[in-house]
Amino acid sequence: MVFSTKALLSFLLLSSTNAFVAFVPQQTSLKVASPPLLSSYEGDYEQEPMMAKPTTFRESEVLGLRLMQEGRTEEALQVFQQGMRLPGSRPDVVRTKTLSGPSPVGGSFGGLEGNWVFSLDEFETQAAHYNIACAFARLGNVQESVNNLQLAFQAGFDNYATVRVDPDLQGISGTPEFEDMMSQYERKFPNPFGLFGKK
Repeated sequence: MVFSTKALLSFLLLSSTNAFVAFVPQQTSLKVASPPLLSSYEGDYEQEPMMAKPTTFRESEVLGLRLMQEGRTEEALQVFQQGMRLPGSRPDVVRTKTLSGPSPVGGSFGGLEGNWVFSLDEFETQAAHYNIACAFARLGNVQESVNNLQLAFQAGFDNYATVRVDPDLQGISGTPEFEDMMSQYERKFPNPFGLFGKK
């Protein structure tokens, strides 16, 4: 499993018995627009303490990792997939409609109204696909696991040594699909100055 820095901090804060103080910047003046969820986690949030329904990617990542640790892989997979449709940490402004009247910057009439949205950044995208790959591997779905690993690699994840030794991926390690994909991405031993000949 891969932890984004934010998720690791949140996970440590949630799972530690020691007291920590976290400083979280408040963004009270921003409106957050997120796409509607196509499906939602069907787990029992009310029956378990600390099992609140995730509202951000980071919350779903922490919950999914906790479920994976508890051996509840199918539930973790649902939470990881849901998390990809929740707000991430990359802010952006989406222009929604033209306003009447003078432009706020001068020069012409009108302007555009905008709403703040938060999408997944590249590290969140890498972590999401990697964690989904781990869950599919635990469930024995080789092709979906390999597909999500490939998406993590395409998003910039390049710690191939971790992929080779991650216990969550041992179920697919050695399969033809996994080895073919790894051979496309894995770097060979570097030969920085050409001292030992070319391969």
